Amino acid sequence: MFEYELENIQKITVNHTIGQQPSIALKTILESNIPTNIKSFFRGEVESLLFREKQAGRTASKFNYQQEDVQLLQEQMDILLVYHYTFPREEFLKTLDVCIHFIFNYLCRPQWTLESFLFEEKQQLTVKELGLKFRFCGDYPYYWTILEKYLIGKNRTEIEKEELVRLLRKIDVEIVNTHSADDLAKMTDPFFAFVGFIHQHALNGGRGDIPTKALIYYFEDKKLSFVTQHLQRLRDQGVQSMLPEDLADALRDSFARRNSSMAEELSPTRPAERNHVTLPAIPERDRLAIIASLFGNDESRYNSTMQKVLSAVSWEDAGLTLDHYFTMNDVDPFSRDAIILTNALQSFFTNRESS
Repeated sequence: MFEYELENIQKITVNHTIGQQPSIALKTILESNIPTNIKSFFRGEVESLLFREKQAGRTASKFNYQQEDVQLLQEQMDILLVYHYTFPREEFLKTLDVCIHFIFNYLCRPQWTLESFLFEEKQQLTVKELGLKFRFCGDYPYYWTILEKYLIGKNRTEIEKEELVRLLRKIDVEIVNTHSADDLAKMTDPFFAFVGFIHQHALNGGRGDIPTKALIYYFEDKKLSFVTQHLQRLRDQGVQSMLPEDLADALRDSFARRNSSMAEELSPTRPAERNHVTLPAIPERDRLAIIASLFGNDESRYNSTMQKVLSAVSWEDAGLTLDHYFTMNDVDPFSRDAIILTNALQSFFTNRESS
């Protein structure tokens, strides 16, 4: 799908960095006219290499490397070691090949790529290791910003793969639920900027457009099925690629279609669904208990959360939204009231999808 771009960005990067030289320092790479995400990947590679080397060297050491003044000096020395690290030509070209394929995967399907990349063969990472992994990821910085804040707030020093995957999905659910069509279109700016750089510097040029198929993958990764369905319709009609303004128009249209469909479902002819917070499967006594224990006895908070959950297109999307609410509000998902609410919502979606 990106054969032209893959071939050209490698040539462009080589020409703007190592050229015909036998080696190149990271310092020179960072000062070159190449995309920032490539620079981030190379820096991440060197920082990861230094981290592994230090871990191996200190295993049997009798010295106290945790001393505050020692750590300050070590940090300064590490910056210089990283900055002046030199890639032999073969290592540089091999790293560049991995880098380019990683960036395209990450730009196109960030959540899927992170789930595969962050842990690889491990099932658990320290927060330090996780932070180093995110150093490779120059784009979509909100993932690490939110994760780091969460882990620090919880006093966590390590995290399991399964928990991190859930958190990544919750982050995307929250992003989707709190952003407009224009906001979501703007989130693809790094993707368009990277492709645009390639087209601008390639011999045969290009418009900076992205294949519609790649954008479908991007919004599938965000679990926005109503957007992917709309983009697929456009692709079937012959729209094979898009510029940023084309995508923005398509997203506005898909959001408008979705809102129109929801308004139709909530029309006065269907009063049971109009309320969106009346769940017959929950007895009134349990409903009041749920509001008290899960929503701080605030019925308006309960109503707005239920409206958000029930506006999802599937139980999978709704479940992620509910799970996000539980996490952000320290709700035990295995408490009696949480289980009653979850079961009622799942039944609601099952009945709606089968009708």
